[in-house]
Amino acid sequence: MDSPAASTTVSKPGALLVPGWDDNHRERYRALADGLVAQGWACRLVDLPNGSWSPAQRAAVTREDNLKDVLAAYDALAREPGVDRAAIGLVGVSYGGYLAAFASALRPVRWLALRAPALYRDRGWSRPKEDLDKEDLAAYRLLRLRAEDNRALAACAAFRGHVMLIGSGSDDTVPRPVIENYAAAFAHARSLRTQMLEGADHALSHPDWHADFRRCLFDWLAQRHAELNEDATAARAPASPRKLRILVVEDEPDMLAITLELLQTLGHWATGVRSAEVAINRFLDGAFDLLMTDVNLPALSGLELAQKLHRHGFPVVFATGRPPPSRLAPGTFWLQKPYTVEQLEEVLRAAAALVPREPREI
Repeated sequence: MDSPAASTTVSKPGALLVPGWDDNHRERYRALADGLVAQGWACRLVDLPNGSWSPAQRAAVTREDNLKDVLAAYDALAREPGVDRAAIGLVGVSYGGYLAAFASALRPVRWLALRAPALYRDRGWSRPKEDLDKEDLAAYRLLRLRAEDNRALAACAAFRGHVMLIGSGSDDTVPRPVIENYAAAFAHARSLRTQMLEGADHALSHPDWHADFRRCLFDWLAQRHAELNEDATAARAPASPRKLRILVVEDEPDMLAITLELLQTLGHWATGVRSAEVAINRFLDGAFDLLMTDVNLPALSGLELAQKLHRHGFPVVFATGRPPPSRLAPGTFWLQKPYTVEQLEEVLRAAAALVPREPREI
């Protein structure tokens, strides 16, 4: 479902709603979307399974296919006029919560709200979802799992934004151990709020249970919206941070576009290329203050690029999914994906201290 027309003049946060598989309460999600739009959010709703699929398509679809659907919906939301790309959150339910956890590691996500997020074994990722062993799945969801035991939990362990996690006290589909596994995985989140709807079942079949969920969600998102407004007010304070001229090297086009818009939103001038070879040609003396590059690039890597441009003497920020090395070369910084806006700002402030102060127009 496409979101209502977004304002082209007022920046607003985005919310991507990802319901569960075969969740037959689509009217509830449309009401959630309408309520969020009324509160100043831009919204999209992902349909999984999509009503336009044929029986054969539905029978063949995999978790990998569905994650691509979620990422495509995220990218469409991020491209909507007026959407603040630095302020997009995911609201995922059941299977949708599971996919949202993966998406948080592949796109800039500021907030995660997960209700009864499902959990699946890693194996069979490319196997049709309808063919998964239901009995084995039920047994798996009773296990105590660490982040390193499951890829979805590992994505949660890497998440650094705000999280709300909601479970149902009488849920036979996503039992309490799954909620506890997710809660433990979010050990490094900026904040974590957990809520158990005691007595509620997985589908929230009683209207009172759904009303409780809606109240929890809207209260929590209202806090996130208020914090966003506070951040915007602080950003308008007279003491502004150093503005930089940044060359971004990122081979994934959507990530490059999002990174550039985020840097520009923070007040920096930024341009981007998709390979180290092009970056070498673009990086003229005095044209940029800072290089921000992925490590895993086609042909020449980001590390090799930094070595070749070392003579320019500018700081380098490596933005990558790899964990940081034990030691960094002087003048280099490591920003592990997925990173928060706050982490990006912190790295840029530190890098700006190494840039010679010269009168420049940005």
